[in-house]
Amino acid sequence: MNYVSNTEKAKSLAPSFGQPPLSGTRPPRCPPYVDVTHPDQLLPYLEHVAKRPYNHGLNACWDLKPGERVLLRVDNWHSPMVIEACKKILEKYGVKYTIGEIDRGPVKEWVGADEVDYYLFRTKELAQWMDEWEEASRKQEYDKIFMGYGGPVLTDKFVKIQRMPFITPEILASPAHAMPIEVLNAMDQWTWDRIRASKRARITDPEGTDIEFTNHDGYWDSRREMYNPDLVNSTWEGNPKFGATYLPGHITGRPWMYLKGKEDGCGVIAGTTNHIAPCDWTQLIVENSKITQINAGGDFGDQLRAIMAQTEDLQYPGFNGKGLMHWWEASIGTNPHIHRPRKDFPSGFVNCLYERVRSGVIHMGFGTIISSMDERNAARQGLPVGHWHLHLYFPNYHLEMEGDNELLIENGRLLALDDPKIRKLASQYGDADLWLDESWNPAVPGLNMPGDYWNDYGADPLAWVKHELDICRNDHPRFMEMVEADGKYCHGKGAEFWAGGCCGHSGVQPASFKSNCCG
Repeated sequence: MNYVSNTEKAKSLAPSFGQPPLSGTRPPRCPPYVDVTHPDQLLPYLEHVAKRPYNHGLNACWDLKPGERVLLRVDNWHSPMVIEACKKILEKYGVKYTIGEIDRGPVKEWVGADEVDYYLFRTKELAQWMDEWEEASRKQEYDKIFMGYGGPVLTDKFVKIQRMPFITPEILASPAHAMPIEVLNAMDQWTWDRIRASKRARITDPEGTDIEFTNHDGYWDSRREMYNPDLVNSTWEGNPKFGATYLPGHITGRPWMYLKGKEDGCGVIAGTTNHIAPCDWTQLIVENSKITQINAGGDFGDQLRAIMAQTEDLQYPGFNGKGLMHWWEASIGTNPHIHRPRKDFPSGFVNCLYERVRSGVIHMGFGTIISSMDERNAARQGLPVGHWHLHLYFPNYHLEMEGDNELLIENGRLLALDDPKIRKLASQYGDADLWLDESWNPAVPGLNMPGDYWNDYGADPLAWVKHELDICRNDHPRFMEMVEADGKYCHGKGAEFWAGGCCGHSGVQPASFKSNCCG
């Protein structure tokens, strides 16, 4: 009898390339690491955040007004320098603020398998947050609450919930947070308009994803402008405004609801990253939007398989059939200047949750729909609840339209970035070629740089990523040479753009930053 090890089986399933297929079109790209030494260097970025009109999405839009009451919710995993900069901007705008800081204990060092337990916990934590928001809304002690950088928010009738994604100075000191909100909103709308008009969609990715689904009329209202109100009210009971349309900065590439009797997503989802950290290459087989098999994945795959076995005979509210592992999410990021943090990655909140909102990145989600009424009802019944992810960094998103076909994303590039109307809008704020080009493409051996995909990367992506991020941060010229990277943001206008010049504020010039540039 021949014995085939799990590693050998995983290697046989994983993609293999004779030559890196994306080295010529999507080479690695990463700007130099900028060393921030004082809170004042962060203020120009927070100025943009402070002025952006409020919305409930993932782009930080604080819309600060004098005299309003704000709760800034942070914890000991946030950088004190970032908290101090936030205090300064709140004081500048005359806000009556309270800092609510909690102690999460020691900052945790992550591995990819940690996502399984984390999202079992995270689901309970979000339910607690929503209870707290409901109580805050009832008491009306605050006008706004700034906290977190993902998940649903409640109705904003009395209290507006907005995001606080600024964990470290590196995350905040980025053109992503100086990006004109009008441009981001236009890219969101461009993406949403095409998704809602499509009849079918197919998502592929060189790491192994190939899945299709029908964009049924039943998901939508009669004009296909918003989701079906009956479906929204049953899925997002008590919070229909949130579930009726897309989430800014996080566009729903497939409806984030289960349509009973109609779910037909079929194919394969595969990848090497979840929200917490890189994970061993993982493959999911999907039939009628249910995951029927989980292959490879190392410890991450083992833990997912254990939960799938534990729940396979359980009937969840709102699900088409039994079991927990159903596919409901293919959400799309739209900000081209989000990049993977280098310092302290992956630990605490310096993980892969942030990078999922870079333009063109799709994160696939499966399990209970986050903070939906179905999920809350399942939790009340004592059922295990949670959802998990795989990220696609170089996807193609094919749209089957009425009488035509169209690409929404090509090799990880959101094609809204090339739309003439959006480029014209961006040019009102400076160089459109800088605003509308990604700052970061991950370096993946065998895919967009020299190397063997499996041996150098897929078998242990975390080891590779930690190694390359350390070199990228500490010896950027060597990193650029090692991965044959594109140095657009290392020289000339690109370097100035990344070193603070994009902000257009005389208070902070590029010389204020110490940059480990490309030489």
